[in-house]
Amino acid sequence: MMSRQWRLIQLPLVGALLLCLLGSVYLFVYKRFLKPNPSAAIVRHSVETDPNEALKYWTMDKMRNAKPVDLPNVDTLDQGKRHPQRPSV
Repeated sequence: MMSRQWRLIQLPLVGALLLCLLGSVYLFVYKRFLKPNPSAAIVRHSVETDPNEALKYWTMDKMRNAKPVDLPNVDTLDQGKRHPQRPSV
């Protein structure tokens, strides 16, 4: 009788362990290999121009006639990013 009860306890335990192992392997493979590539890479450019040259270029007349650059629209959050919630005070 005791051996039958022991088998009934072991089967769910083995199943739970196998399920955890399968889930761990899935998460490892997803994080390691299936992660989507970032859409925009950060590009860094070095500036070799002397800052005084820029000051000479931007005269008062050029500053008055300068047109503003259109900035990107950032109304929505990226789907892949999670932003922390601020605690309500």
